[in-house]
Amino acid sequence: MTIPAPSQADLDWAMALASRHRRPAELHDAGVAELAAAGGVLRRAEDGESVTNAVLLAAHDLLHTQVPYQLGGSSLRRLAEFLVGRGVVPKPGDYEGRWWLWWPKCGRGPCRDCGKTRSLTRYSARFGNEYRYLCGRCRSAERQQIAQQAGRLLAMQDPRQPASTPAPTTLTPSIQAPAGSTSVPSPSGRDWESYVIRLDELLGALGWAGFDLPEEWDSDFDPQEGALLFATLWRGDGGLDVQYSPHQQILALQPFDDVTGDWPDSYSLLKDSIEVPVAPSGQQAVTAVAAAAGQAGLLDATHVRVADSAPPEAAQAFTLRRIRRIFQPAAAFRQLPLPDLLREVTENEWLNAYLEWVVGMTGHDVAPDIVPDAAALGIAAWCWRNNTAVEDHHLESDVLMARVNIAVTRITQQHVCPVEGIDWDGLKNDLTDPQSALPDGTPVCSLFGSGWTEVAATVTAELDRWRHLDHEVLGPETTLILMSIGGSTSYTESWWGQGRWLTICRRVIDDATAAGLPLPPPYDQRGPDALLADLDAPDEVPAPVLDWLIDLPDAGVHGPRGLRMHPVTRPPQHCWDPYWLTDGNPSPGPRTMSARPPGVAP
Repeated sequence: MTIPAPSQADLDWAMALASRHRRPAELHDAGVAELAAAGGVLRRAEDGESVTNAVLLAAHDLLHTQVPYQLGGSSLRRLAEFLVGRGVVPKPGDYEGRWWLWWPKCGRGPCRDCGKTRSLTRYSARFGNEYRYLCGRCRSAERQQIAQQAGRLLAMQDPRQPASTPAPTTLTPSIQAPAGSTSVPSPSGRDWESYVIRLDELLGALGWAGFDLPEEWDSDFDPQEGALLFATLWRGDGGLDVQYSPHQQILALQPFDDVTGDWPDSYSLLKDSIEVPVAPSGQQAVTAVAAAAGQAGLLDATHVRVADSAPPEAAQAFTLRRIRRIFQPAAAFRQLPLPDLLREVTENEWLNAYLEWVVGMTGHDVAPDIVPDAAALGIAAWCWRNNTAVEDHHLESDVLMARVNIAVTRITQQHVCPVEGIDWDGLKNDLTDPQSALPDGTPVCSLFGSGWTEVAATVTAELDRWRHLDHEVLGPETTLILMSIGGSTSYTESWWGQGRWLTICRRVIDDATAAGLPLPPPYDQRGPDALLADLDAPDEVPAPVLDWLIDLPDAGVHGPRGLRMHPVTRPPQHCWDPYWLTDGNPSPGPRTMSARPPGVAP
């Protein structure tokens, strides 16, 4: 495939670029004309002209084979981004098997498996897979498929496993020391693969909550202790250390300590270590890890403030860093310089009001991360309960209002994806659907009577407003961040849908029983554990039970508190105290941006 001859402007551009790297006598050497030709193709594609996939690929290959990387690398990477966007991806052995070095890690285009145009991530060639670009949903399905296939394979290969025993959901190699031996046999490559697959399973709840799960884990082996996988997980500037000991069957979540000083803006998301017993297969351990992470607040948005011991300039540095992390994705989405994007945002009166009140005041300590369940609460709070006619038609009891809030949150959760963003159209259809009902079958619209028309209209207007901002101004990432902050303020800290929900309920129950208050029927007979289990779905318990949880009606003025007033609903707080501010030194600037945790936007 030949590509069009370059224009004079393309030649001038290539000569100017080459002059930065070569002496004048070398400007007509091989590579400059090819750079001009490939650059012309790239320019036309960027200008929106019709350029075929074959021509784009030919321009890419011309740069790869004929132009030194230091000269054509930028154009090579940009052409690769265009190709990914059109679903053109190299085979594993193409370009000496090293194409992944310059092809983008993330992009947007047709997913290899489902074919839908979505946000894509490139996944590495391990466990027998090739390098491939997948959307978040297909990656999740792939993980499950790998685990299921591995379990079936092991079941066929292990003659000791009875035929009536269901195949395990993951690879489960022999992890016990041989009889009479005091040491653990060294794991095979297949064993290590099984450990990583299981670890990904165990940490699924943290992955959904916005933590970057590594594609590669550090590992070690000791003949006495067995295998060990470990890494630091990051969400924004917050970190925690993970250690998985498959032979000991222990998963440990530990405080992060920046002992090397490589992450000056970081802070630990844990104060104490958490150890969870985990079997080599099965859902029970996955649930136990999620429960432990939820109890520690790791599944909710992080609340962080500047340390009291930090100098005055720390507050300003913290605010500026937070603004960049909120709006840098929007600037990239719009392809605008950040100051231009911020100027447009401040000129939007309605959005600016949300930013001042929700983000700047009630949510001033919420870290700007994408936490899907928090975003769902944000939508329920600010597109349903607030800024609409819902409060004008407040239902007859707080219990009934709570049931509707939970129903709205359940619906919203189905339309929030950390990869795809928020499906505003689907959300609008479901929230205003006359058939939408509580668990007992009561239509939500019937509860508002004649006021439903106004409720539906104002909810629709609010969702449409956010849809416009998402699609035209902010982009999906910044919108998710803003909604995650909106779902993490004092307004929603006692709502169902957060990761700490059962921990909060447990504390209310324990305080009530310690004070001698009777549990509501039928749990006065069934006991507190049964009540806690049923409160996982609080909209399905009898109304007197939910009413008891909200206010503890028999507690008295000085008695224990229910959900409405209990201090346990306040989320854990973390301190931001970067060492470069504690000694009066200025911010290291570029060093902070270059030496940052994976996935942290400067």
